[in-house]
Amino acid sequence: MKRHTIITIIICACILAASGFLYLRTGTDASGKAQEWTSGWVSEAPPSASETSASEKKETGIGECTVYICGAVKHPGVYRLNGDVRVCDAVDAAGGLSRRADASAVNQARLLTDGEQITIPRKGKKTSSKGRTGTGDKASGLVNINQADLAELMTLAGIGEAKAQLIIDYRTENGSFSSIEDIMKISGIKEGIYNRIKDQITI
Repeated sequence: MKRHTIITIIICACILAASGFLYLRTGTDASGKAQEWTSGWVSEAPPSASETSASEKKETGIGECTVYICGAVKHPGVYRLNGDVRVCDAVDAAGGLSRRADASAVNQARLLTDGEQITIPRKGKKTSSKGRTGTGDKASGLVNINQADLAELMTLAGIGEAKAQLIIDYRTENGSFSSIEDIMKISGIKEGIYNRIKDQITI
């Protein structure tokens, strides 16, 4: 009887040991598979919104374009625009065309370049050589205030870049000067400067 009891105990102990081994092995495998699945899922996660946005910005290459628009627009000035912009975008930034603007004189679909100037002329007020006298050519040494460009105007005594630009803007808005005295209609050009340049200018 005693021997039979001992054998029974040994058999039960073997069964329990085998069951415990199988349980531990199955649990380890299950845990390993779960960890492997989790790791695989993380590696396939889609990029975040910020990463996508940064990538799109890098591909588009959006930059800035600063231009000066003057003439027949509601708010002439310097404007900083983003991306690939055209003349029409600068016009919109300046408040649109004035009522007397000659819209057909400017290609509003043209792409802009950084640092350029856009001048919108008025109807019937385009700068021309009409009224130019024989003393207004380069040989005379006089500066024709109706035709001179920025650099030529800046050769006059007391006329810097700002005043020279105002002269050009005045011509664009109002047409040619009727007399050399009309230059005093420009802001900052009064009798003192006029007396210094009156013998250097013509129309």
